[in-house]
Order: sequence, then structure tokens, then C-alpha cells
Amino acid sequence: MINHRDGMGGRLLTGDARPAIVRSMLSVHQTRLRLRVFPVLLAFVTLALSACASSLDMSSRRLPAPDPDWGIVIGSVLVRQTDVGSTPGAAADDRSAKYAFDVVQIQPTDPNGETFSAARYHIDTIAGQERPFVSRLRPGQYLMKNFHRTGTSGTGGDLNLIFESQAGRVVYVGRVLVEVPSEPAYGKEYRFFVQDAHQATYATLAPHHGQLTQQAVTAPMRIRPGDTR
Repeated sequence: MINHRDGMGGRLLTGDARPAIVRSMLSVHQTRLRLRVFPVLLAFVTLALSACASSLDMSSRRLPAPDPDWGIVIGSVLVRQTDVGSTPGAAADDRSAKYAFDVVQIQPTDPNGETFSAARYHIDTIAGQERPFVSRLRPGQYLMKNFHRTGTSGTGGDLNLIFESQAGRVVYVGRVLVEVPSEPAYGKEYRFFVQDAHQATYATLAPHHGQLTQQAVTAPMRIRPGDTR
């Protein structure tokens, strides 16, 4: 039975303690968090670092099997807007909203992936459209730091989710679902979950990466220990 961690209080909950819809979740952070606007200087720094980042989704490539020097990570991201606009124009804008997720490799001496040598990745998605990814990564821990709506506002929030690339193995890390208002603004609430959606993800990736999906074992993302948000 999979345990579920409440991100705020740190309680461990079994699947039987929640409605059936939650039982399929690998982990959940249901605390209502506040969106923030990245400072201008930080936005420029982030943009500069993003220019050096690689795409976390390598599904368009022919990926070799994992070996002692490399691991394969499979997962997906999905941004769901909770109050989609009622007017036709607003609905169209809602559907075209683009979001980006930032990922960095971390080390004990660099727990936030802030050194220049830290490997950086990003994955982009459109609101309402699940974006599967398959990545060939060096073994170690990776931090999905945050998400933000692309464009001039820079509105987004922290995630602080850790996953691992394991040498010689294919791991499924879950679907990251972020629920946001359709018009994100500073101070508005969002929440996020890590769900077990492997069947849908494997089905999408199977035509080109069927051998990898058949080898995959589940090793879900988790909220960074000590996170007190």
C-alpha cells in the first residue's frame, strides 16, 4: 500500500484514508500555496540560465538502453486551470496559456543546483495538455524547482520535488499535476500533486520507446525533506 504525505503537516496517510480518486496518487501536496512574481533581476538570471538548459523531454530521439553511466527517467507534467474563463475570448486565452517547469541536478554540496556546472533542464507545456517526457540522465538526484507561466509576467510558484536517475535502470517518477487559476497573479493560490498515471504515459511513449516502458519501475517524485511551506 502506498503512503501519501501531506506536505504541510508531514502526516503519513494510507490509501484507505482518502477518497478513491486519491488512492492512485503517489504523493500529494494539498496545501494551498501562493503564486509569486519573480523579481526582475531574478527573471533575467533565470532567462540566462534557461538559455543553457536542455529539454527534459528527449522522446524525439532514439535513446539507448540505460547503462552504468546513465539512467532513464519517464514522467509527465500537466497544468490544469481551475476557473477557466466563461467568455469565448477568455477560453481561447486559457487554452493557449503556456507553462514551463525548471529542473536541475543537485548534489550534497549544491542542494539547489545553483552552481554554474549544475546540469539544467526545462519542460514546456500548454495548459490542459499533458506533456509526457522520457530523459536519459546521469545518475543522481534532480530537483523540479518551480513552474511559471511563460511571457512577461513571470508568475509562478515553487514545487521542490526531488526524483532520481538510477544507473542502469528505467524509472517512472509520476505525473506532476499543478492546479492554477486561469489568470494567475501574485498571491493567488495553487496546489500540486504527484500522480500515478503510468498507463497513459506508457501508451503515449510505447510506439517509439516501448522497450524502455516495459523495463520501467516506479520511483515517484517526492517533496524535498524539510520543506516547510
